[in-house]
Amino acid sequence: MDDELTILLVEDDPDSLANMIDILEMDGHEIRVAGSFAEVLNAGVDPAIELAILDRRLPDGQVEDHLAGLTERLPNAEFIIVTGFANMEGTIASFKQGVTDYLLKPVHPDVIRQSVARIAKHKRVEAELQREQRFANQILETTEALIVVLDLDGRVVHVNKHFSVVTGWELEQLVNQDYLLHCIPAADRKRASEVFRESVCGRQVSGFRSGVLTKGGRVRQIRWSDTALKDANGEIESVLAIGIDVTEMVEAQEASARDHRLAAIGQTVAGLAHESRNALHRINASVELLRLDVPLQTDMREEIETIARASNELGTTLEEVREFAAPIRLHLETALLPEIWRRVWSYLAKSRVSRDVELSETLCDCGCPVVVDVLRMEQVFRNLFENSLAACQDPVRIRLQCRCDGGGNVFLDFEDNGPGLSPEQQQMVFEPFFTTKVKGTGLGMSIVQRIVHAHGGMIRIAQPTQCGARFLIRLGKHELTLEDDCTGSRESSNA
Repeated sequence: MDDELTILLVEDDPDSLANMIDILEMDGHEIRVAGSFAEVLNAGVDPAIELAILDRRLPDGQVEDHLAGLTERLPNAEFIIVTGFANMEGTIASFKQGVTDYLLKPVHPDVIRQSVARIAKHKRVEAELQREQRFANQILETTEALIVVLDLDGRVVHVNKHFSVVTGWELEQLVNQDYLLHCIPAADRKRASEVFRESVCGRQVSGFRSGVLTKGGRVRQIRWSDTALKDANGEIESVLAIGIDVTEMVEAQEASARDHRLAAIGQTVAGLAHESRNALHRINASVELLRLDVPLQTDMREEIETIARASNELGTTLEEVREFAAPIRLHLETALLPEIWRRVWSYLAKSRVSRDVELSETLCDCGCPVVVDVLRMEQVFRNLFENSLAACQDPVRIRLQCRCDGGGNVFLDFEDNGPGLSPEQQQMVFEPFFTTKVKGTGLGMSIVQRIVHAHGGMIRIAQPTQCGARFLIRLGKHELTLEDDCTGSRESSNA
């Protein structure tokens, strides 16, 4: 027999006990015996017993008086009661306490065998279901795929462990939350909502890619396969989404495409700069000669200055595009980061004339030493400062916080009090040629990102503390080491 059980017989009549042992052992079951309820209760918990066959009336009481204790001592057992003294009240009380079967003496061998066989089959099916459940749970918890289950209103029912690892969101934080509003970036919500509605209608959608917002505010790119889950009646009750994190692949593809664009831009700009340089030199030389001949405070002198500004703007634009397309080669040296941004701030003094502008600083006591290309880092701060000065209305307040972690990293928190960036602008701010200004090439923040990355660092947009734009930058210190933990800080401000 394939469904052998470990059975406990509780019986004080030797003949009945011997008869049942013969019947059950013939079918391959393992038999244990006890002569009283007290013997079982005093033996302690025994999870090995799968079935207990109990005489209803024994010298130490009736079975319904001991079922609660027996259930506790035999947690994995089903119960069959056999009796020659049946009554309706006792039978009902026993079934209410979870008894599986109730047999009258004398018990026919076929009856007891059929009852035990039915319980054995139930146990086998239950064990198979438990194995399948454990297997499914193991898959859910160990697979390197993101798994999300949503109800028909789009609220989170379940997320697996890998979803939490990738996004930082724990199940307790998401359950019953609107998934689209909580986890999908605004730019992707319309398409994600359409896919969800298709899934609710029973259509499977595969290969759909959308961003997922992490707890820290970053966006991970996930390729999803969505399908509907049905209940026992075949009715759709939820939507299952299984996703693979393709962020690195998408970034690699975008980087490759960007490199191709940069190469094309570089070739174009090199030719353009070569052809334009002589023309700009001639224009500038002619402007200088005209300045000598034309008096100040005349209309013609104003036109000459307009030509000069246009020539300078064209030269600056060509140089900015050329710098963006050219490879970044670093000349590293040890410097204090605050000294770099203060020097740039002083360069921009003319742009702050007659404006209400303040730069506040919060620094580590160590002074935030770094190993960087100083000129390149000046470019970084010049772009950040110029963007804030252009975007903010007076009073302009720019805040810089700089701290070290004692492990070779410097963290810079840059924030202004301007209008900030919309979700769409946040997605595009580091893209080449994207700009919110009326004038400009749209290369400033892209150059900033390239310089920071060239230093082995990272820059990202962060949630502002009040309003405005906020950027977090991490720079590694390379071979530089610090003895101090840099936990102290000091504040200062510059108008």
